[in-house]
Amino acid sequence: MENNFKFDLGVLKVDQLGFVYKDIKKQAELMTSVFNLPKFIFSGPKNHSYIYKGKESEVILDVGISRMSNTQLELIQLIEGECLYSGFLDQGKEGLQHIGTYVENVQNSINDFEKLGIKPIQTGRVLRHIFAYMDTIEVFGIIIELLELMKRKRKR
Repeated sequence: MENNFKFDLGVLKVDQLGFVYKDIKKQAELMTSVFNLPKFIFSGPKNHSYIYKGKESEVILDVGISRMSNTQLELIQLIEGECLYSGFLDQGKEGLQHIGTYVENVQNSINDFEKLGIKPIQTGRVLRHIFAYMDTIEVFGIIIELLELMKRKRKR
């Protein structure tokens, strides 16, 4: 099937580097000491609901956030559940798992990727963010996460 649609990734910038580890506290300590990064802030274990490979999935995660210049560093530790992170760890991997970029509208960007035959692996909402992890492994060797900051509702 020939596809003439082109998605312009050149307009996007890397806003986040997402890492998955079995022990994010240990990893955060190593990263801050070796690279002189700002201290990581941890969420503590929290429940999350995602759509993973088309099915609802309940997971418990701990997340640590820091910054490197203008890029957010996200450390993710899976406590329980089946999701994109469990698949990564089940392959014996730890480390950089995805890059994140902010878009105006996640659903519109998903639609554009799907025109190229690239589907979302996992979608959901966390705090004020809507996200979709796109299956870009074959193209880039890494997953692209699309992020959208939800607009605050004005008080009347």
